[in-house]
Order: sequence, then C-alpha cells, then structure tokens
Amino acid sequence: MSALYRQARPTTFDEMVGQEHVKEVLLSAIRTGRLAQAYLFSGPRGVGKTSSARLIAQAVNCTAQADKPCGVCAGCRLVREGNHPDVLEIDAASNNSVEDVRELRERILLAPLLGSRKVVILDEAHMMSKSAFNALLKTLEEPPEHVIFIFATTEPERMPPTILSRTQHFRFRRLSEGEIVQKLSRILQTMNREAEPAALQLVARMADGAMRDAESLLDRLLALEVPITLAQAEAALGLPPQEALWGLAEALEQGQIRQALADAQNLYAQGFAARTLAQGLLEAFRAGLYAKMGLGAGPRLESSEEKLVAAMTALDESLERLLKRSDALALELALLAAFQALHGSAASPQAAVPGKPSLPEFNPVRRQPPGAKHPLPEAPPQGTSTPTPTQGPGSRPQMAMDLTQAWRNVLGVLKINQRAFFREAAPHLEGQKLVLVFPEKASFHYQSALKNLEAIQTAVREVMGELEVSLVLQGEKKKVESRSATSLREGSRNGPTPLRGEASAPAAVAGLTSTGSVSASSPPEQSAQSAPPSSPIAEPRVAPLDEPPAIAAKTAESALSSPPLPGDEPPWPDDEIPEESTEAPSSRAQTLVDDPRFQKLLRTFGGRLRKLVQDTPKAPDAEGAAQGDEGSDE
Repeated sequence: MSALYRQARPTTFDEMVGQEHVKEVLLSAIRTGRLAQAYLFSGPRGVGKTSSARLIAQAVNCTAQADKPCGVCAGCRLVREGNHPDVLEIDAASNNSVEDVRELRERILLAPLLGSRKVVILDEAHMMSKSAFNALLKTLEEPPEHVIFIFATTEPERMPPTILSRTQHFRFRRLSEGEIVQKLSRILQTMNREAEPAALQLVARMADGAMRDAESLLDRLLALEVPITLAQAEAALGLPPQEALWGLAEALEQGQIRQALADAQNLYAQGFAARTLAQGLLEAFRAGLYAKMGLGAGPRLESSEEKLVAAMTALDESLERLLKRSDALALELALLAAFQALHGSAASPQAAVPGKPSLPEFNPVRRQPPGAKHPLPEAPPQGTSTPTPTQGPGSRPQMAMDLTQAWRNVLGVLKINQRAFFREAAPHLEGQKLVLVFPEKASFHYQSALKNLEAIQTAVREVMGELEVSLVLQGEKKKVESRSATSLREGSRNGPTPLRGEASAPAAVAGLTSTGSVSASSPPEQSAQSAPPSSPIAEPRVAPLDEPPAIAAKTAESALSSPPLPGDEPPWPDDEIPEESTEAPSSRAQTLVDDPRFQKLLRTFGGRLRKLVQDTPKAPDAEGAAQGDEGSDE
C-alpha cells in the first residue's frame, strides 16, 4: 500500500487546493493551446509544484477532452502512475552530470509515442551542476516543438540567469491552515474516518503550510483504529499536552514561579525536549493573547498585551539559545526570562515608545584670548536646572553614541540617492554647528553633497533640531592647515608680513616701532586691535602711552636713514628705481603692495628694525630711548 500523500495527489485541476493564481493561467493556456516551451515552478516543499507539472503532462496527453485533463482516460492514468513513455520525470539531485543531460537530449529528439507532446519534469532543478546547465542551454533555447520542459525547485535563486530568462516562472505560496484542514477533512470522508477539529487544526499547524507534510502526519494518526482526538494526536506526534502548557502559562502569568518550575521539570522528566516545551509555552502565550483579543480559544491571561508580547519575545530569544543547549537548566532560564518580562520593572510609556533621539546639550567653550588680562564673564544660567553628574568627562561616550544614532536617523530621512552621498561623512558637533567631514578619497561624494546641502539641512532640522550644517573635505582642510603653518614659520623668520591693501609703508613703520602707541590716521581702538604679533626672534620696544609723537617719528626716521647691514641687498638696482606714478593714490598703493620688490623691501626693513631694537638699550624714560636711537644712527 502506497503512502497517503501519493494516494491523495490531485488528478485534476479542480482537486488542487490553493494556488489559484497558477491554476487560472495554466488552464487558460491549455484551452487556447498557448503552452510555453519551458516553465519554472518554485516554492516551499509540498505545495503542489510536481503535481501541477503532472497535470500539464496529463492535459497534453489526455485522450478524452482537450481543454483540461479528465483524470480517468488511459493517458491520464499512465501519467499518474509514472508509466507514460512520453513523460520523463527526472530527479536532478541524482542526475545532474553532463552525461545525463546528453542522454536526455538524445531521448527528446525522438517523436512522442502515445501522446501529442513530450514532457520533461526536472525536480529539484537547482541541484544540477553548472556544466549540466550549460549543456542543456542550447536545447532549452531552441527546443523541439513537441517538447515541454518543467523545472521544479525550492531555491529559485540558485538557478542560472540564462535558465530563468528562458522559462515562465510561477511562484507557489504556502497553504493556509484552513485549506489544509479542508483537504484533510475530505480525505477522512473518503476513508470513512472521523477526527476532532482540534486534532486536524493541530496537524495543520504542525505542517507549516506544506500539504504533503500534513498528509504524512495524518497517515500516522490513521494507524489508530479509534476516532482521532486531540490527546491522541498530541501523543502520536510527540507533543506535550495542551492543557499542561496552558496551565504553565497561567502559573507564570499569576506569579507562581515555583509551581511553574515544578510543572516544567515534570514535563521534562516525561521525555519532552526542552526546546519543544519552550515552543509549546510560546504557542500557549500566543493563544492567550489572541483569546484576550477575542480571536480564538486560549488560556486566561490577565496581564496587559504589552507584557504578554514581552514574555513571548523573551521565549523567542530563548529558543535561539536552546538550539545550542537543550537541557533542564536552559529550560529554567527560559521560564525565568518570561517571568521577568511579566513581573519585572515596567518601563514607562515614554521609554516604551521609541521616539526621536534627543541629543545632549553642547555648551560651547568660551576660550579666552592670549592677550586678555581679565577672564571673560560667565554666561547667565538658562533656567533653574542643576547640572547632572553625567556632564563630566564620563559622558563623552554617551554623547558620541547619541550623535551616531542621530546621524543614522538623519540618513534614514534622506532619499536613497541622497543618502549615498552622505554615508562617507563623519559627523562632529561644534557648538550649534554640525560639521560633516569627508575623507580625502571621497571628493566626488563631497561635491555631490554640496549640491544637496538644502536636503541635508532639512533632514538635520527634522531629527536634531536647529543646527547649522557645514561640509568639510579632509584633504582641503589639511592643505589649509599646512599653509597656515608655513605662513607662521615664514613670519617667525622674516617678521610680520603686512596684509594686502591694509596700510602703506609709513603706516607699517609706525605700527612696528610703536605697537602700543596710537596712530594719527586711525582711532585708538583700531590701532590696538591691528597691532602685529610679536616676533619670536626679537620683540620690538613698546613705547609708553605718554611718549611724545615726535620721539616715535624720530625713531622711525633714524631707522630709515641707518646704513644697510651686512648681508642686506637693495630691493632693486639703481637703474630700475620706479618713477613717480600719476595714478590715483588708492590704485598706486595697491600696485605698490602687489609689487614683489616692495615685498622684499618690507622684509629688508623688518630685519633692520629687529637688529636696531636688539642693539638699543632699554631707557627708563623717553629721553633715554631717544638718545639710544641717535647712538644707533651714529
């Protein structure tokens, strides 16, 4: 006697359960004579892929009618029994070599013997080797008119693209529990057997959408000569009693942890696996949650839906650990995790619902200028909140973690094409500014990000609040820092370099000789702010505030009239002395400042002035300073 799933295989499309989207297309193709040369049926195991392929073979070889297979003629019976000479059903898992494909090509070249067309069914087609697919590719591309190829597989992603492009692909879905129960009830009616609906529901749930698995489980239960009950089905299938699992769930929910552990140990001692008990307890909590919402029968659980979901989540996580270790201790840990989820410290509603990540407040540090003598005033406190202990150095990792999470949320708000440009950026917070630093190799992303600056500004404002966004390319930042360092080094050797267009030579002389004095052409505040920094080689003499302007002018005059020092060269030859220009004063000053010879003159003058200041003795008053200047002139 053959297995039940072979006896219950559908003989017509009307007996086929589910897969309506496949049946309609195939029946229409059979009626209109538009069957394709190759089909690909994919889906889980036991959902009707091979049965549909056999129904197509019956339809093209049926002698009774042409629109659909009758299932009773000689051709249909031969196909169903697997004896039809024009139907080749090959297990590709064991016949996957090139030699097998060559033999198949020779067989399909012959004309059909009994029917009108030959049908080749390749089951588990993904198991064929790459060379076998290549050997079959030419035949599949230009098959004989009397041949139909049908590939059946559970893993369509392993099929070569060249095969997929030459076939019509039909995806078979999992069957619902209602469809499985309906088919099992029909089988029991033909066999004059009875079963409780709860038992059939259990079989359908155990089958997990596969009709062949459900028929195999029912075949095991049919060995019982009495009507099939739920208890007998649980015992035959090796499952723990449902009532015991419901009682275990109620004990955990009511806080009776000792009773729950005792019941679990009793069930484990009866031979049930720890993972099976944990899975059954998870199903009990699921049934209780559905019963609480009025969706079926289940244990009476009074806890809130949030706590029941938390307990189910804890059990689901425990099932992953029970795959590696399935003993009594692992089972007890799973029960304790569910108990903790039910009766542990309840999270506040604000903490339970995730919202937008809140960034900690970043107070910018107010740095004091090097020349300031008095500290800057403290900023007024905002509100009456007291500083928390997490605002010290230990809070920096938390702040960085919050910024990282907030940046991920910002990327999630952007469009996919915009998100690709900003993935290379590293976010940094500088006060109320969000600086996005791009690595030097991501210059293309940086340029594209500049074009989408408005989009990132909108996303940052939505997630992180009112922050200014700044984009920086790391390579350009290094160049700017290198230029700044080079300028500082040259300034330390050659003295301060005047900025372009700021002042003429006499103004620069006055600023260098008397940094603390007030210039006649500028207000005192501007003179004090525009004083050049002191040179690390020699610091110029700072005249007191009460020094007469005549003495300062005399000092500058003596510096200009002093003879050149050894090693100094004139800025230009005597025959190339520029003539007096008739241009406007502003343009003349700009041209003079831009002239490289003028720049050389300024550097020479700076060297003389430093030498002059070094040789000048410090005088207690202005008269001593003036005498020292006259001595240096001599």
